[in-house]
Amino acid sequence: MHLEQSKQVLRNADLFADLNEIHLDLVLMVCEEVTYADGAVIFRQDSSGDALYIIASGEVQVVLEPEQEAAAPVELAVLKPYETFGETILVEEGHRTATARCLTQTTLLRLPRGRVVRLTNDYPEIGFRIMRRMAADLTRKLSQANESLRRQLG
Repeated sequence: MHLEQSKQVLRNADLFADLNEIHLDLVLMVCEEVTYADGAVIFRQDSSGDALYIIASGEVQVVLEPEQEAAAPVELAVLKPYETFGETILVEEGHRTATARCLTQTTLLRLPRGRVVRLTNDYPEIGFRIMRRMAADLTRKLSQANESLRRQLG
């Protein structure tokens, strides 16, 4: 993907909607492009996390893995281009709370935690704007997950 295409992905992602062109360029400098095949697991629930992701193309399913092996995973969301996932790793280092897998061949922009933290320390305005948008996005995702669980529980 060309740099201008990557910047367009950032520009269209809700998480970065409040950033100006200079700030987008700074964020672009910390991004890595990664591509996964259909069905590939990006990360597993309870694995350690070190990055957030933005979908450039493709679809990603986020599922909650059951404790009993016989039970089926619970789908929390199907994410489409320009949506982000894995962002809680920016707030707190730790383990993934769900599994993310590709439903199609998927290209992502990967933003490693360490690089984003350094960027936001150097440019607090970027950090404030990202965190404000992230809080709104996580609230929306939590509401969607709750609704999904309500439907599945009947």
